[in-house]
Amino acid sequence: MSRREAGAFHLMALKLGNRGQATVEYAIVAVALLAIVLGLSAVGSRLEEGLFVRHAVESASHAFGPNLMGSIGDVLLY
Repeated sequence: MSRREAGAFHLMALKLGNRGQATVEYAIVAVALLAIVLGLSAVGSRLEEGLFVRHAVESASHAFGPNLMGSIGDVLLY
């Protein structure tokens, strides 16, 4: 193999290696973007159902009970 053929082979190997790296980077970014979109859609559906508001109201109703002073003490000691 001549020096010119070896150089061409090396250049071709570098090109193919970069293409593989770009594919892996694209796959990682695509998976991350998909996870963000799915997470936002899950939060959006929970907001639409009123789940967060319902949970806040139920939690607030339990705060004013016989253990009110204990709850205040827990908050202050945290």
